[in-house]
Amino acid sequence: MWIPYDIRASLKAETSPEVIRLSRSDMAQREFLVGFFLRNPVTQVWELDLVAGSDSTEIPAGAELPGARLSFFGNDSGKLAEVIYRLPAVSAEDALTRAHADFQRRLLRWQVEIGRGMAIAGWRIADMTHGARWRCTPFRPSAMKVDFGALGTMPADLAPFAELFQRARNAPDAASRLMAAFAILHAARTGHAALSGCGAEGFRVTQEMLIHSGAMAADQPLEGLDLPGLDAVLRPAHDRLTAPGGMLAAVLDDLPAQRQMALLANLADLIAHRLIGAEIRARIAGRPVSVPPPSHAAETRAESGALRA
Repeated sequence: MWIPYDIRASLKAETSPEVIRLSRSDMAQREFLVGFFLRNPVTQVWELDLVAGSDSTEIPAGAELPGARLSFFGNDSGKLAEVIYRLPAVSAEDALTRAHADFQRRLLRWQVEIGRGMAIAGWRIADMTHGARWRCTPFRPSAMKVDFGALGTMPADLAPFAELFQRARNAPDAASRLMAAFAILHAARTGHAALSGCGAEGFRVTQEMLIHSGAMAADQPLEGLDLPGLDAVLRPAHDRLTAPGGMLAAVLDDLPAQRQMALLANLADLIAHRLIGAEIRARIAGRPVSVPPPSHAAETRAESGALRA
């Protein structure tokens, strides 16, 4: 059962609608807190292999983010788990965008200087004037019961595409997920023999797919597109990630661009899953299928919590 893993485009309110409304309607500059949860991409634990220190003394963010300060917080093991920005802004989105731009480059410097794996796991925001709070953290899906005895091995000719799907599912970044999933969609669109029964000719992007992947918030309309039409939308995003000669391009996106990339990657990932699943069902049934049927959304739950004052 496919679930969206990249949730950068979502921001869940954690306080009452009235408090959120007051915060959003106030365009005066005021103090916000933005906390970034950190993750070790190897262990997947929400901590970095860095000592947080014995206190949470604030340091200035510097000239590129005037008026902002940041603090470092460890978990029970003393490892760095969250970095919190205190900065002036006119809205939660403004605070997040400015803090994210600074922290993204700061984290890149840490990685180069220290050499350890580091990633942002999510974030939380607090409007200190109105008491409004938001959070963006990965969903924790419920465990599924599986009949392992009924699932055999992947057919040999389809296994390379299933491995591409595995890369898309396991990649921690939207760019890698988009490139892997796009390769599957391209193979289906161009008639690769291993995907001949996946229903590529009759495929259409449905509203259910857009809702499930979060791509309803994409910049361009996507509902009703066939695979060639979807290719035309995804290819510019894909091609900007590669340089001449087939090399990976050096691209640094801001948060709004990352959000759009995440939405497209989610959709491509979902459709790759549908196409491969349709191919397997067609082989079992001994006949092709016209359109990959929709799957039911997995039950999910978001973590709750409040930002440190």
